[in-house]
Amino acid sequence: MKTSKEYFDKIAGQLKVFNKKAVEEICDKMIAELYASDEHFEAKYAEKMMQQLRAKRRFQLMQKVGDVLIQTGRQTFKIRRQYAQALIDQNNLTAAIAVLKELVNDTSNNENNGEEEREENVEARGLLGRSYKQLYTNASNPTVAHNVNFLNEAIKFYLDVYTSEPNKRTWHGINAAALLARAGRDNIAIEGLLSSSDLATSILNTIKDKGEKADAWDFATAAEACVALNDPAEALEWMSGYARMPYCDAFELASTLRQLEEVWQLDTSSATGELLLPLLRAELLKRDGGSVTINASEILQQKIDEEKTLQAYRASIEKQKSNDSKVMLEKVFGDDSFKTYKWYMQGADRCLAVARIGRDSSKGFGTGFLLQGKVLHESLGEELVLITNAHVVSNDPLQKALSPDEAIVIFETLNRDEEFRVSTIIWSSPSNELDATVLRFEENGLQRLKELTKDVKIYPTSKYLPTLEPGDSQRVYVIGHPFGGTMQLSFQDNILLDYQDAKIHYRTPTEGGSSGSPVFNQQWDLIGLHHAGSDEMPCLNGKPGTYQANEGIWIQAIRNQIFT
Repeated sequence: MKTSKEYFDKIAGQLKVFNKKAVEEICDKMIAELYASDEHFEAKYAEKMMQQLRAKRRFQLMQKVGDVLIQTGRQTFKIRRQYAQALIDQNNLTAAIAVLKELVNDTSNNENNGEEEREENVEARGLLGRSYKQLYTNASNPTVAHNVNFLNEAIKFYLDVYTSEPNKRTWHGINAAALLARAGRDNIAIEGLLSSSDLATSILNTIKDKGEKADAWDFATAAEACVALNDPAEALEWMSGYARMPYCDAFELASTLRQLEEVWQLDTSSATGELLLPLLRAELLKRDGGSVTINASEILQQKIDEEKTLQAYRASIEKQKSNDSKVMLEKVFGDDSFKTYKWYMQGADRCLAVARIGRDSSKGFGTGFLLQGKVLHESLGEELVLITNAHVVSNDPLQKALSPDEAIVIFETLNRDEEFRVSTIIWSSPSNELDATVLRFEENGLQRLKELTKDVKIYPTSKYLPTLEPGDSQRVYVIGHPFGGTMQLSFQDNILLDYQDAKIHYRTPTEGGSSGSPVFNQQWDLIGLHHAGSDEMPCLNGKPGTYQANEGIWIQAIRNQIFT
């Protein structure tokens, strides 16, 4: 049997390159060996293994590993707490609460407990607060008695930890402040406690007093305190510093984003939400394992409000520059957040020319996107054409695709109620070759489309694919209509794996209905047409074996083949 360090090194190595299949195989082998053996398994590396799985948001595997460690008597207090975290992040809250209550009991009232036991006791009580908080935010009717009880339990656990060490446990305090504010919005009276704003003021002052010693969680906590105090500009300053700290991983950013959306109920229609949410989402896109879903209506609203938001960013920068008292913020803020927002909005721009293709307007069969014809061939000039997969729209009955005359095209972010039809296929390559179809719109629809898209920037197209340097993770982004539903930006595990000839392999996740989606590089330039995915995709460039991958067709390969 391999040692815990050997297993940790293998799992960490595969997590780094997001080889999910390999990680699962290694974990399954390790679990089988742990059940079959009484050999020692060093706890230090088991704990690190659980931490790595959490950082990459592999919660189901984290639970499986935790199961075997606990069941075979190889657990520590920390492993039990990590196991409960895996349960919480899968919304298995009743089980998590049972594990955490037992852990609190086992680490309490024992004079022999050392610092590690005391810390795990605090962490467990904080996670009980989080569990009850999630039960409350999950509720459709928060005023029902049992849901009010969940709220009170969450506040109690958070405040008990905070008041025991207010200068150290500010994260627990700001969660209590967030829930007190949420209680006010839900018209639930919480008697005998500080107001949310008073608690936030105290927490913010505590963190400011730390000066240069403030860490990532301090910055996130200070940002939340500013949300409670209705100060969007200062919230942005703190959040900007937090989001760009190099050791702030996808799990932490996703947790902060969830807190702002679920507890504070921010969206981009609010002054605070329009500043903070795009920043957090953009930074998540740059992290391994980051996951963001943005729907069409919000994308459109952000585009409408873009200039107003940019003005707010500029004002925040000027305010920060003129405030000499926040010296530590100057080192991490400046113009970078402004640039991050602009980059994020480039992604929103790319959504506007994406179409859902189906037999009717209620559900999609696939995705397509607009290009100026001359991008594909100079003979097509300025004409707006629609490109998708041949297995989405084709005249070939063997393709099991929509025929051109039955395809209904909807641009959801522009006007979900306006339908367009195509007249003919300009050019097509079958699914066993380039799997691409270029479509011409009906003439009367084309005029309406030109009016609808007059302010839309048609995609810039990259002439080159990103370089694949060892140790340098390039990312790609896919925009489509998964399951034929509303548009989503696919921002998770979006690593470019390899390419050869016309094929591009990447691990950006896609679902049925995403066929025909555009694929972009990190500069939001078009590089490909998404067409397939598999758990056992053959490797490219003569490499042996298979891997979990999605496959796109290089847009320049389509350009080189069209009309030849």
